[in-house]
Amino acid sequence: MVRRGPGARIGLDFGSHAGRERGRLAMENFGIAFFETDLTTGLAEISPNAFTMFGLPPPPRMPVDRTPFWECYHPDDKAAARATFEADLRGERGRDTYCERVRIIRQTDRAIRCIEFLGRMFGPPGARTHIVGMLRDVTEAVEAEERQALLAREVNHRANNTLSVVQSLVRLTQADDLPDYRHRLEARILSLARTHSLLDQAGQGPTPLAALIGSELAAYADHLCLALDRVPDLAPAAVQPVAMLLHELATNAAKHGAFRNPQGCVRIAARAADGQVALHWAEQGGPPLAGPPLRRGTGMAVVQSQIRRLGGTLVLDWAAAGLEARVRIPLARWAP
Repeated sequence: MVRRGPGARIGLDFGSHAGRERGRLAMENFGIAFFETDLTTGLAEISPNAFTMFGLPPPPRMPVDRTPFWECYHPDDKAAARATFEADLRGERGRDTYCERVRIIRQTDRAIRCIEFLGRMFGPPGARTHIVGMLRDVTEAVEAEERQALLAREVNHRANNTLSVVQSLVRLTQADDLPDYRHRLEARILSLARTHSLLDQAGQGPTPLAALIGSELAAYADHLCLALDRVPDLAPAAVQPVAMLLHELATNAAKHGAFRNPQGCVRIAARAADGQVALHWAEQGGPPLAGPPLRRGTGMAVVQSQIRRLGGTLVLDWAAAGLEARVRIPLARWAP
């Protein structure tokens, strides 16, 4: 009994009406099951909802043998759980409480569930007589913890990846003077910033290539012709590299190619075949090209690094009519 003020008492035992009502509320609203085990006989009295948790048929009578419950334990957890239980009975862990979380295989549908036990052991270590306690299904809580841990790892991974990309941009960016360097570097970093919203969406699901092109090349929307032939949506890990690829090609076209002239345009075609995604960038209407540049520029270095990151290949054709870039990326690295 617990006292609440002079002369006031709250019944917590199931032998009282208040205790039974509290037990009913705990079982119906919080999914808590109760048990009492007589260690001298090996038999236990268990509330009916515990059998539902384990997917066991309700017994015709009480007390019952605990063996069917042990047989539901997940094979990877059973030995450790039995060892912990036996150690507590012997008092090896210096406690009278039994607290454990184990996985079980629910017998009705073979679903793996997480069950948490909390009990009090009576009797001296090595000669325990009874255990009184409760148990509950905490599968949803465990899965939420795992999702949170996965999200934390993903955030950390993205942060490290973004820092690596920024470091690469700082290292690769070259210019004749400080204002030009600042302009080029800021443009590339802003390209990363523009794709962050798409990366957030990618965390919820795949990202359509058309949406990525629309975001990255919004300034050149009137100069684009798209032919996307049932291309799978991009996996989260592929969004940023493809965005950077598009940004660098667009930057080159703005400086030297199709986007320099009002009548210039770029045709972007993509299709999936033979386990690969083929992406074709073709410029036309820009100034005639004299051939490939004498040295590889920073932009092309960035493009090559992003293609390697996806395990793909890049072929550049510096034709007089305009640059053509042919990219091939394994479908397994492109699609979710």
